[in-house]
Amino acid sequence: MAPPYSRRSFLKTLGTVSWAMFFSPSGIATGASSQKPNVIFILVDDMGYGDLRCYGNTFHETPNIDRLAQEGMKFTNAYAAAPNCSPTRASVLTGQWPARVGITQYLPGNKNTERMQRKRLIQPDLPPGLALSKITIAEALKQGRYATASIGKWHLGGDQYLPEHQGFDFTFAGGAIGHHVTMFSPYQTPVIPDADPGKYLTDHLTDKAEQFIERNRNNPFFLYLPLYAVHSPIEAKKALVEKYRKKLSQGFKGDPTYAAMVEGVDISVERIRQKLEALDIAENTIIFFFSDNGGVPRWASNGPLRAGKGYLYEGGIREPLLVVWPDEVQPGSICDTPVSSVDFFPTITEIAGIQNQQEFQVDGLSLVPLLHGRKQLNRDTLYWHYPHYSNAGCPPCSAIREGDFKLIQFYEDDHLELYDLKHDIGESHNLLSENPTLGERLHQKLVSWRKQLHAKMPWPNPNYQEELNQ
Repeated sequence: MAPPYSRRSFLKTLGTVSWAMFFSPSGIATGASSQKPNVIFILVDDMGYGDLRCYGNTFHETPNIDRLAQEGMKFTNAYAAAPNCSPTRASVLTGQWPARVGITQYLPGNKNTERMQRKRLIQPDLPPGLALSKITIAEALKQGRYATASIGKWHLGGDQYLPEHQGFDFTFAGGAIGHHVTMFSPYQTPVIPDADPGKYLTDHLTDKAEQFIERNRNNPFFLYLPLYAVHSPIEAKKALVEKYRKKLSQGFKGDPTYAAMVEGVDISVERIRQKLEALDIAENTIIFFFSDNGGVPRWASNGPLRAGKGYLYEGGIREPLLVVWPDEVQPGSICDTPVSSVDFFPTITEIAGIQNQQEFQVDGLSLVPLLHGRKQLNRDTLYWHYPHYSNAGCPPCSAIREGDFKLIQFYEDDHLELYDLKHDIGESHNLLSENPTLGERLHQKLVSWRKQLHAKMPWPNPNYQEELNQ
């Protein structure tokens, strides 16, 4: 089913919203009721499910992120729509499954590497960026006269696909790349302006975020803050690294540099919240905290989950999710209902009071009922489609979760794995031989979903030679 009208006609209907519409000559945003809630979406890169103290980590120190859990809602079954960055980011911004968007691996992907050309299957092509025909959260929020910013990692295409062409009024440090050569200025590839020599990248992005909040303290705003941390290169401030090295001598286990990177994110969260409180707008600001995929097991912690980034096992897709919504979310509440990154678009647009929700072609559901304390959504199934070889070693596959049961289909040989996540969160026992009927039903449901979305599939490699892959 095609969208009811094009992105261009959609924007024409809303009217062109210029920079001047949001900012007065004094630099203070104007033009909309200050009663509309501000929304800040903090997206961490490669943070594992078990990397935060509030999710059970005893080595990392994250008091400010833990405060989000204390003052808001912690989700225990929150999922990225893909096991790596670009497809999850596309799902956050559009509310659509990566299979529908067409971005099913990080851009530009690894299909053309010599190693991947020797694999059993040929991976499908990827687009150069997030299609301009897709309506993003930023574009939808223009209907509510929101000022919008994307500060940090974009990784959804360069040139005409950059965030300034996707509805964001202010953009900084975005681009086609997924990471930098170093976390300290000059960061290289690409150059990020306005940084003093040696400036830590997380701090630099937080500086710009604070400035955007300051400029828009009198106007409803949407701040998309996708940090480059805690993606490699694994680098952090020396004082923090030394702090964690000392903890190793006290019997703790972990990577001290990575732990310092995690604390760097925690400090960023503290600064953002302090800015909101100083401007007296904290009570009218909703904060989402999420990760784009699982952590890299070499240094991150995915808790009790199997595998990590690049896999459709739980360690690659189950993420920390915290939401603070003053006076609306019960402090310290916990939600066990499975949710997905496709749910953020309908959630944020509903919170912002955006009308004509039916005009947005989204696959997700609004989380507002859960945030208000309900236990379930009108949905029992989540899906994943990853028709690629991940750099971590996972072959092309897709997955479905219905209730507590999860089925993974691996495309090389079409073998299936079935797990009961309620009793086997580590996915250690394949139940397929014990319950083939359930496995086949879920498999057929997964196949039907892929056909409905016209999901791109891998195909046999005519030049495959098994001995070359030993």
